[in-house]
Amino acid sequence: MIPALKNFYEQQHAKDLTALKKLYGRHTEDCIRAAELTVDSGRREQYLNLARQWIEAATSLQASTK
Repeated sequence: MIPALKNFYEQQHAKDLTALKKLYGRHTEDCIRAAELTVDSGRREQYLNLARQWIEAATSLQASTK
């Protein structure tokens, strides 16, 4: 799921990398918030894994813009 969304977002925000970085940050925050609210440990781990993937996407974006 993350790669497809990431590709879509990068196409839509190719000229505004600051907006793209903010978007990735919001996705990370949303996943962390969802993990905090869930009582199912399996689902919590899935949300945390998604948060890690969004962090990695933001990090790779920063590395590619330097």
